[in-house]
Amino acid sequence: MDVNQKQNWRTILILLVVICLFVVVIFLLLLLPAFVETLLPNNSYVIEITGLSGLAVNGTATVMIPVPANAEGEPALSEGVLAGERQPVGWQAAIRETPYGKMLVFTTVDGYASDISIPFGEAETEKEPRLLVPVLSTPGNASVAEFTRASSGTYTTVVFLDGFVPSPEDAAPISFSLEYQGGGGMKHLIKGDIWTTTVDTTVPSTTSGFVPVPADYYVTAGGIMLL
Repeated sequence: MDVNQKQNWRTILILLVVICLFVVVIFLLLLLPAFVETLLPNNSYVIEITGLSGLAVNGTATVMIPVPANAEGEPALSEGVLAGERQPVGWQAAIRETPYGKMLVFTTVDGYASDISIPFGEAETEKEPRLLVPVLSTPGNASVAEFTRASSGTYTTVVFLDGFVPSPEDAAPISFSLEYQGGGGMKHLIKGDIWTTTVDTTVPSTTSGFVPVPADYYVTAGGIMLL
């Protein structure tokens, strides 16, 4: 190999090294912001209860729905958030102990009922499965802890109605659309699992008392985020 060929190979090698270094620098510039970025986990409860407007109220009407909690029943949203200053129009919210456990109760403050539509949210740092409780039953009578370790499933929770006086010709159903979502977030390019529970059901407006309803639970698996 003559001198010119050696110089050509040396030049090519230098160019390859420069290109590799350039690619590494660009990659680090793109990767570093994402690596240091931290997104807090989600912790939200969206409540939509329709079919209440226009119903007559016998004194005071009451609606109770499940609350977000972990497998041990510890609340995922504080009472100060669920029953704080932010209230749905025409209702007063509170946390009440029931035969099935704690539930979120809405009580009318006027002589009539209106639909309930309100989102709740709070910062959350826990990394554990959460769902809507009370849990009345699970498939195969699994414990709540065992059930939440599955990727998805349907279990039975409960709602409550009392104090409504619908006329026979206006006995439209009351629709419950509840969605709790917790978890997620990201740290050092690692996404957390997201736990979601939804209740999407209707109950006759003539109903009074506790009503078992189905709830769907599913997990969106986290992992390393690809750029």
